[in-house]
Amino acid sequence: MDLRQLLVCGVLLLGGISLFQFENITVRKIGMVLFWLASGLTAYFLSGSVALGCAMLAAWIFFPLWEVVFILRQLRLPRHRELADARAPRDEFEELSDVSHELTDAGFEQVDECSLHPVEHEQYYRIFVRKDGFVQAMIGYVARGAIGFHFVAFTSIGKDGRRWMTWDYPLTYGLVMPPNTAVYRMLDCQDVPELYQAHLDFLKVNDVAIEELTPFDLTQDAARARLEESLNQQIEYNISRGYLAPVAGQDEDNFCYSWRGTLYVTGQVLRDLFF
Repeated sequence: MDLRQLLVCGVLLLGGISLFQFENITVRKIGMVLFWLASGLTAYFLSGSVALGCAMLAAWIFFPLWEVVFILRQLRLPRHRELADARAPRDEFEELSDVSHELTDAGFEQVDECSLHPVEHEQYYRIFVRKDGFVQAMIGYVARGAIGFHFVAFTSIGKDGRRWMTWDYPLTYGLVMPPNTAVYRMLDCQDVPELYQAHLDFLKVNDVAIEELTPFDLTQDAARARLEESLNQQIEYNISRGYLAPVAGQDEDNFCYSWRGTLYVTGQVLRDLFF
């Protein structure tokens, strides 16, 4: 590797690392691509082999995707799940209070805290409603061991039964949403008020007026029932579409990802990485 080649790789590598520090998800993806290209070029310049350079590029994609496939094939999803009272994971989820205050300042009121059972990893939800009854909000926290992430979601339901949801779920979602659910995934919002405004804009762009929304029952039981219904509806839809299949040799309530579901989610992961 000569000085010019070293300079090219160094510029790509430093550029990728620098862009990866930005908050904007698109800028971070560009940084990841630069880092990816730098590794391939380094392998090519050191070996003089185009095949080795391409192999290095492919390895960065193949090995993470193989891990995704392996994890998906091991997962077990119960068909029937319920929400139960839960303690807030304050030690693990330090941002919970700040996000809750942002929702309160935006006019929402907390009505419930619950977790989903049975599941292989922790799923905690804090549910909020507005007095006008047209938008339900929730803070979700998903964790497995010491690793976890949180998200915020706003949901409205039309009088025709269609769900309109805006959220900032940071990872590839592992289930296909039912046809009656329209999802707007917004990762560039800096705070809760901005995400809430994005939800209102989402409704406006789709010509959904307030008069066309179903007012929510604001009680704790009703708010929890709406969330539980939505979560179980997702499971039923994915079973009906063949993305989830019964686990061989176990009872009918245990499901796993079929190869169709595994390849679909893996493809979504690949799409989120580069697009």
